[in-house]
Amino acid sequence: MNKFPRSAYVHIPFCHRRCFYCDFAVIPLGNNVETLGGYGSKTVKDYLHYLYKEILSIKHKSSLSTIYVGGGTPSILDPKQIKGLIDLFKENYGIDYGAEITMEVDPASFNYDDLRGFINAGINRFSLGVQSFNDQILEKSGRRHLSEDAEKSCLWLKKVYESGLIKSWSLDLIQNLPLSGSKEWNDDLKKAITFAPPHISIYDLNIENGTVFKKLLEIGKLKLPGDDEAFKNSESSNFILKNSGYSRYEISNYCLPRHQSRHNRVYWSGFGWWGFGQGSTSSPWGKKLTRPRVSKEYKKWVIGQYNQNLDSSLVSKDFIYKEIDEKIMLGLRLKEGIDIYEVLKEQNWGNKKSKINFSKLLKEWENFIESGLLLRKGNRFFLSDPKGMELSNQIIIAMFKWWDKIN
Repeated sequence: MNKFPRSAYVHIPFCHRRCFYCDFAVIPLGNNVETLGGYGSKTVKDYLHYLYKEILSIKHKSSLSTIYVGGGTPSILDPKQIKGLIDLFKENYGIDYGAEITMEVDPASFNYDDLRGFINAGINRFSLGVQSFNDQILEKSGRRHLSEDAEKSCLWLKKVYESGLIKSWSLDLIQNLPLSGSKEWNDDLKKAITFAPPHISIYDLNIENGTVFKKLLEIGKLKLPGDDEAFKNSESSNFILKNSGYSRYEISNYCLPRHQSRHNRVYWSGFGWWGFGQGSTSSPWGKKLTRPRVSKEYKKWVIGQYNQNLDSSLVSKDFIYKEIDEKIMLGLRLKEGIDIYEVLKEQNWGNKKSKINFSKLLKEWENFIESGLLLRKGNRFFLSDPKGMELSNQIIIAMFKWWDKIN
């Protein structure tokens, strides 16, 4: 299997400010950024110079079927800069007819004219980071936008989608933020549905090291929904969205028919992808390589890659399958689950060793299968919906224990 990656992730690290839960590789530029010729433009242009250099450093290319421009806040860039990025891929890699080209947008960072400019640049799918429609929750989370901004952005995206100018769009929410009890969360879900987004992502709040939330938690000043309320919120997500016609095709993702994120399925299915930009992760042949998270180190790394040929992990070679534990973890996130025995066979263990290790995994999962959290059809395993998906961490931890034991 010596296929070149057909998907690319591009990281645009700029934000107006860092949200209280964010630990991504971002560069806060303040509120008054003008990326073409005003405040912050030198920083942005300098970064794009090195980003383009990195993209051009790949010697072995295939045309791309998905591109995802994430961040940070890519919508800080001017549509002309987004067009330059898409054109760079078009001219040097090729972009398939019908490719999915996604861009993350933040409600406080673009207007309707910008949106039309991004579409003219080649973007055909947008991921809108709303997180909540509640102004108090947004403020407590360090978000810059207000519910009014979020609603306007949703209406613009609904309009361009219904006009046929884009293929799809996603509305992203975070559940279990501070002040987000059952009522507030139900209100957020019901508000989201009124805009009829074809895709909705529901992310659980994670408290990461180095974030404002982590510091507040350590000094006892962060009040979050308790475990029971958090579980209720998850059940509400599942109930309300399913009754509104959305299918849960992955633990955190719901969509209307034919609106799954093609790009994200590349990650979950274990295929290779290019990753470009500060702090991004590339996995072209199955093994991961993460770029430096700090600007100075990233630029130094790019110069080294460009002048001294590519890192060995980026040279064309036979595809190496991901470690079994990661492959199973990613496969279980999907509605259709994963054929465990097929995964074991990929390791060239032979029939006897595969059977022994398979039976050991079944032992670890015995209670979950009996309780109905984990379902089995032949050698394919998948999480029950909703309870198995809500309690997936327990099942995945048991799998990690199995992996540690057999290693």
